[in-house]
Amino acid sequence: MPTPRVLVIGIDGGSFDTIDPLIRRGELPHTAALLRDSASAVTSTTWPAHTAPGWATMTSASHPGRHGIYQFFDTQHPAYGETLVGAPDLGRSSMWEWAAAQGWSGGMINVPMSHPPRDLPGYQLTWPLRQTLRYCRPPTLLRELATAGAHFQPDLACMFRGDHGYIDEAVANVAARVRSTRHLMSTRPTDVTMVVITEPDRVGHHYWHFGDPDHPGHETPPPGSGWDEAMTRIHRAVDDAIGELVGLVDDDTTVVLVSDHGLGRGRHSLGLHGLLEEAGLLATAASGDGDADRGAHWFTGGGRTVDFARTSVYMPVPGSYGLNVNQRGRQVRGRVAPRDRARLLEDLQSLLDLRTPTGDRVFRAVLPREEVYPGPWTHRAPDFVLLPADETVIPVCDPSAPLWGPSAQTGLHRHEGLWAQRSPDVVPGRRTETFRLVDTVPTMFAAHGIAWPDDVDGRVHEDAFSRPPTPPAPLPADPVTGTGLPGDAADKDEDLAFTSSRLRAMGYL
Repeated sequence: MPTPRVLVIGIDGGSFDTIDPLIRRGELPHTAALLRDSASAVTSTTWPAHTAPGWATMTSASHPGRHGIYQFFDTQHPAYGETLVGAPDLGRSSMWEWAAAQGWSGGMINVPMSHPPRDLPGYQLTWPLRQTLRYCRPPTLLRELATAGAHFQPDLACMFRGDHGYIDEAVANVAARVRSTRHLMSTRPTDVTMVVITEPDRVGHHYWHFGDPDHPGHETPPPGSGWDEAMTRIHRAVDDAIGELVGLVDDDTTVVLVSDHGLGRGRHSLGLHGLLEEAGLLATAASGDGDADRGAHWFTGGGRTVDFARTSVYMPVPGSYGLNVNQRGRQVRGRVAPRDRARLLEDLQSLLDLRTPTGDRVFRAVLPREEVYPGPWTHRAPDFVLLPADETVIPVCDPSAPLWGPSAQTGLHRHEGLWAQRSPDVVPGRRTETFRLVDTVPTMFAAHGIAWPDDVDGRVHEDAFSRPPTPPAPLPADPVTGTGLPGDAADKDEDLAFTSSRLRAMGYL
């Protein structure tokens, strides 16, 4: 069968800290073989290390300030609400448009922040954050896969739901994703095929403490459950997937293995809104029937709700490491004059003195968004960004949360992920230099003479090649528009209850 010229295998939450020990034990033979033939490196991802900005950054070769995706939800909602973001909110073109402009077709399977489907050559099984059947293009694709015994379920339907028996389901989900991908690669060949396997992230969030005896929440799992081996099991399943997918392509195909972020031990939750209340920057009130306009549900908990009429600073989305100024004329109950933003930033520097219960520094900097996220979409970002010094801590929005508690997710995201590329002219071996996530697409496209716009942040890692590729003439820079790509209005109106329940079970809310 015809094979793609580029195959991208994404591992959500993949890191060398996890897979290298398993490779040394002989647990991941296919991953080991791919890495032996590849240039590879630890990646620097995004602040915060998060799925939404991570995959948007990778596919657009641009930092968040140039693409405008900062979280699953809008972080500048004027009424403190919860509006999901997706492909319509990507404020620039991506690898899929660049390839299409040069006559290449694309196959997109389970890539986060890709929903709704777009008018592009090839096929798409997108990543919806809502219950919908409109997540494929062509529209007959789901029926075709079901008929072929290669049924595809979106990630939202396959997430952890609070039952630790999930590990068996997660392993089966990986195999199912491979069946779908194999069918599509054999019946609908494309020039670029990308599939993201999300299950390592899901398992890592909720099983880390079982297999980590030094975890503060370590539990001995029930006899015979195998929960202490959950990370090994899910990475074995990914290894089988890598072996099968790489076996479907020829030696001339560029194969890229990449993650959006890494994963590691999670120790503490930080009640950030309570901390801000102690500092006099946020106020709460008793919640009740009269506060239906209080905003997103995460601003209420334990009988208390954020009182925005008396609040100056708040975290807009759980785990975002972002802080918003409740600005007059921008937020519906804004009270801070724009000229007072600098003073608030000075007040927030006191957060740098915060220490965990074990004495570790929590934040290394509090910076204005213009410094962290420069670009045409800076205005979509939270006003201030907390840069973590300790990535075992996750800040939470619940106003009734204690200052310190155990993290609901026992494994948390890390800023360092992984990258590997196998292509004919690549020099195999692990690089000591950190590879930026934004460099993924330019480095893989350069091997084929495929161009990208000259306003992206990514560059080609020429040292990865025995013969550095000749850079193609760049595409024109993107015009900056007000809304990004055209969206799907029908999906915007669907109920958020199902989405919230799944993300809550995952520990994101």
